[in-house]
Amino acid sequence: MKYIIALFCLLYASLTLKGQASGDSILINERKIDRPLTLHKGQLQFNSAYEISVILKEFDNSSKGLLLSDKGTASVRHKYLIDLNYGILDFLQASVALNYSLRGERSESHRIWVTYAEQPDFYITSFDEYKGFDDLYIGTVIKLPLKTSVIEIALSPGFYLPLFSARPEAPEHSIQLPSVGQPVTLITYHNNHTSGKGSKALKIGAGTILRPGKGLSISAGVNYTWPVAVSETVNWIHQLSGSSFIYNAIDYKYLIGNTLDYEVSLAYQAISWFNLSLSWYSESTSSGWTEVTGFRIGNPESKVSIMTINYEIKATGRVWINQSASVALTGKNQLAPFSICLGLSYNLFPFEKRIKQGHSVNIIN
Repeated sequence: MKYIIALFCLLYASLTLKGQASGDSILINERKIDRPLTLHKGQLQFNSAYEISVILKEFDNSSKGLLLSDKGTASVRHKYLIDLNYGILDFLQASVALNYSLRGERSESHRIWVTYAEQPDFYITSFDEYKGFDDLYIGTVIKLPLKTSVIEIALSPGFYLPLFSARPEAPEHSIQLPSVGQPVTLITYHNNHTSGKGSKALKIGAGTILRPGKGLSISAGVNYTWPVAVSETVNWIHQLSGSSFIYNAIDYKYLIGNTLDYEVSLAYQAISWFNLSLSWYSESTSSGWTEVTGFRIGNPESKVSIMTINYEIKATGRVWINQSASVALTGKNQLAPFSICLGLSYNLFPFEKRIKQGHSVNIIN
């Protein structure tokens, strides 16, 4: 009899441990193509990534690609992405995202002759620095109650909130007058810009995933974002006084444009812990205006389309590692970066009950 009771207690302990660790069991056994559009109830997900972009060219108003090297310009961007997601219910997810980026753009130095000397009289360099936090994104994902796992559909409303000032710092121009060892006047124009749009905006989106089988999944998403208020910032002007610059800030208003973007992705689950995907992303912005010149001028329409190849490795049930490479193929009035991104995702069920270490089930001798 005691062996039967002992066997029952061991079975009960095993089932209890399995039930209390069900969240981790789901994450361990769930392939990427099988993950729902919303997190599981009680699942907390922290994502971080670093992206470096080399901007090789830009698209002009006629959608023609122009090499920046032909203009004597070089630009590199560093971006740090952070977002936090939580599964409130199996069909309802809350999300918060905040990114930081830093981009420098240096133009080819210009030599200017005022006299007929062998050496130029002025040597001028321009450098534009874009840095700061993007606007904070707060949103939800709501999955529709379809009675199938082959296809899922979800809505993703949200809004953007500018937590940080859209006012750029004053320029940092410098001038070095001629000296005995330096017969040329060196002038550096260093302009500062912010990265965020600095405007409140609303977003409505929808996404879907189709699982036809054989380790494949096809997903698509579309978003539309529009501003809800006019924003204000400053434009810095300068004048040279002796060997130093004097700056004045001029306030002006602006309205960001309406943005429509969509993404289509094809993913293949090679093995349970390795996923490979290819995606196409397109974004277009229209409307909006700025008064930076003192007159209200409409923003030019801009477009960009980017192709990305990505792979994900499920290191453990909780830790996922992904890396991607993307390139801008078409566009209009936009930069065309080549980007490499390395990301890390950490998942857990922080409020799930577990048997504390050191506790055991008593066995009757």
